[in-house]
Amino acid sequence: MNTFTALHTEYLRPSRTIETVLVSNEKLSQVFFIYNYEGNSFRVFKNHLDLILFFQDKAESDFEFGTEVELDGFLGGVNILH
Repeated sequence: MNTFTALHTEYLRPSRTIETVLVSNEKLSQVFFIYNYEGNSFRVFKNHLDLILFFQDKAESDFEFGTEVELDGFLGGVNILH
């Protein structure tokens, strides 16, 4: 089971944020970037470049969830690559 910690939250508007989240287990850790659109859509990016390209309409998110519960379940079980 992974643990996850919000490292930074950037407020684009009061109801739209980008969170930098550290996901870790006993051996590995990985940073994810999460775009929270009004609490109705959570888009997860594996790197900062893909997040930037998403806002330029040049890329899609790596994962998308409709609720915080789904997002937390993903972060708790995601396979950490490095």
